[in-house]
Amino acid sequence: MITSTLATNKTEFRKYLEQLKVKNKRIFSPDEVEYLADNDGFEAVELKQEDESDEEFLTLFSTWLHERPQQTGHIDYYILLNLRTGEQLTSEQYEYMERNVAECFETNHGWLYELNDRLRFRLRIRLICSNKKSFRRLVRKDWRNGIDITEQ
Repeated sequence: MITSTLATNKTEFRKYLEQLKVKNKRIFSPDEVEYLADNDGFEAVELKQEDESDEEFLTLFSTWLHERPQQTGHIDYYILLNLRTGEQLTSEQYEYMERNVAECFETNHGWLYELNDRLRFRLRIRLICSNKKSFRRLVRKDWRNGIDITEQ
């Protein structure tokens, strides 16, 4: 498995999100790009399959996730799984991902995109994380003008 970082600053991260397309259609809307890029922390990593089987590759991805430092705060994460043309995850592979990958992100929200629109010989996973450290589950608003008064 080969790992590479795809974005190291906010500008690169924003450009990376904007260029992600399937059949010339953007994966993320401009509002989603704005939300994801305007957070306190971000990460975009790509993992490529080498000589391992599909199951071994998914296991290595899960192991890699468990070994990296756990992030705190509210994290929105996206897994873009590039499959071979016409392929989909089997129900066993999906259950494995749901069980072993989702637990690395605690109660945060994640989305899995199965992309199978191109001719590929090896699997590729792109993990996109957006960390909102100051995210609050309940925000206090002044009913008269809609201003956030949580910190006052």
